[in-house]
Amino acid sequence: MYIPKAFAMDDPQEIARFLRDHSFGLLISTSRGELTATHLPFVFDADGRCLWAHMARANPQWRDLHGQTALVVFQGPHAYVSPSWYEVPQSVPTWNYVAVHVYGRCTVIEDESELADLLAKTVRFYEPDSRLPEESGEPYYRNLMRAVVGFRLDIERMEGKAKLSQNKPPEVRRRVIEALGRTGDAEAQEVAAWMRRLEDGR
Repeated sequence: MYIPKAFAMDDPQEIARFLRDHSFGLLISTSRGELTATHLPFVFDADGRCLWAHMARANPQWRDLHGQTALVVFQGPHAYVSPSWYEVPQSVPTWNYVAVHVYGRCTVIEDESELADLLAKTVRFYEPDSRLPEESGEPYYRNLMRAVVGFRLDIERMEGKAKLSQNKPPEVRRRVIEALGRTGDAEAQEVAAWMRRLEDGR
């Protein structure tokens, strides 16, 4: 990912929070010599430096995944930025956004007990109070497990980018924050919140 220095996310804790808050990612790998992608919910294991996920067994992407280095794209908030907000002559439109790219080697998990543990991790992450993991021994649960394939991505590198008008003067950034907040759009308001936090941290 192209990341100008001003937009780099260098804080590992900030990236970890982002991966927890925006955990629905896009897995990109090669299958039969072609690029293929699947949108999946992931669980980030900061201690193990890995991502956990599973996909439908009917999805052919998993068949070439084992041992392959893949990319997972996590998209955060994004919003159009109008040059009229700058109040600066000869300005052009842009797009503010936050994203993290995670690269790593994949291991396909088909062992029944390991897969059950992976699914329990996933359920507990997204619904901590769920009783579903306690039913993992039930026949219906085991039948459903046969319809999915789990995998682990061991992280080799992560790249974070927060393009939030850092290359603009303070007064321009303030006008952008105010304009985004007035849009009524939830994504734009989240971008404004990121920009405010950045201003507070300066």
